[in-house]
Amino acid sequence: MIKKIATKDLAVGMFVTDVGRSWLNHPWKSKTRLLTDLAEIRELLDYGIEEVYIDTEKSKLPSSAPKQFYTPKPGTVRQSTSQRPAAQPKPPEPTTYLEKELPKAYKAYTKALDTSKALVAACYMNKRIEVSEVQENVDELVESVSRNQDALTALIKLKSFDDYTYTHCLNVSVLSISTGKALGLSDADLRILGMGTMFHDLGKTRIPSYILNKPGKLTDDEFAIMRNHAALSADIILEQKLNVDDQVIKVARFHHERMDGSGYPDHLRGEEIPPLATICGLSDVYDALTSDRVYHKGKLPHDALKFIYSLRGTHFEPSWVDRFVQSVGIYPPGSVVELNSGHVAVVMEINHGSLLTPVIKVVADPKGVITNKPKLVNLKDYANNSGWTIKRVIPPSEAGFDPAYYFNLKDAK
Repeated sequence: MIKKIATKDLAVGMFVTDVGRSWLNHPWKSKTRLLTDLAEIRELLDYGIEEVYIDTEKSKLPSSAPKQFYTPKPGTVRQSTSQRPAAQPKPPEPTTYLEKELPKAYKAYTKALDTSKALVAACYMNKRIEVSEVQENVDELVESVSRNQDALTALIKLKSFDDYTYTHCLNVSVLSISTGKALGLSDADLRILGMGTMFHDLGKTRIPSYILNKPGKLTDDEFAIMRNHAALSADIILEQKLNVDDQVIKVARFHHERMDGSGYPDHLRGEEIPPLATICGLSDVYDALTSDRVYHKGKLPHDALKFIYSLRGTHFEPSWVDRFVQSVGIYPPGSVVELNSGHVAVVMEINHGSLLTPVIKVVADPKGVITNKPKLVNLKDYANNSGWTIKRVIPPSEAGFDPAYYFNLKDAK
């Protein structure tokens, strides 16, 4: 029997037959699923899905054990007074799920960064690439994203690491894995995607440095040489006969292909481009735009997304662009924003089902006075009461403080 119930009343063992949303607006790969973990219920609630349909005949609720209902994380879903649990002791500092994952994410990222450096060095010196080390690091990145989709991507914004040569492939890997997770890819596909993105720019080690680091516009001849790097990345994998999935090679070779045929090296079009290569391509553009380089200052994330959105329907399939935006968020964690009230806040978490209303910490009053007791607010809920909305993003140079201070990074060593 098909029955509509409130999402908050779901329990492990129930069979969800329809989440009532299109695939772009819900967190699962399909609309049906036998619930096996409370985290699956949290995903629906975090997307703002308040009602779903279940099939009572396909449900497998335990007969003797009590129902294991999901309890929403504070600030995510509004509860009536009768539904609210008994008051709990207030923690000394407001924390989020993302903050709890950050120390583990930091450890996984810095370990993978060492491997990224070793990869580049091996290619420059024509030495053997240690695939097992890369795979081990990718596995740890996938595990971190599985625990919290946004912690690693937040870390990219919050911490300063080594130069672009070493961080770019790793950042693209992090962004791609996070996007793949949002798309509902299996862990196996996430690992393939992670491997492909770690290798995607290794061909640049065979491009002359005067072209790679040229501050001005490349000549036509120089650009033709630069365009070879994608094919060269695939060639390195093939030359070394690395034991990787064929999709890894395709991610490396095709990440600059575009749906209108304007990409390279093979001018593929539309569905000829492998999906994993498209995810890599979007992440590659985003990281290139938001990273500081010798010859340009990185764009703010929302400005980078505006540019990517301008490529919607030409360079990238519209649905892929939409889901990428949903994954990285219009206001990523670590963004400093001014509210319509004049208060200043730091974005702490993305509400993936409501991108304009993230979870924030209000850190300064309208006069600019920093508070020693920042208030954690979920704008998705709070806007209904006080009308707080984000007015603008404050560039880091104007903020006057380091937003990383407001995250639980003290244990990230």
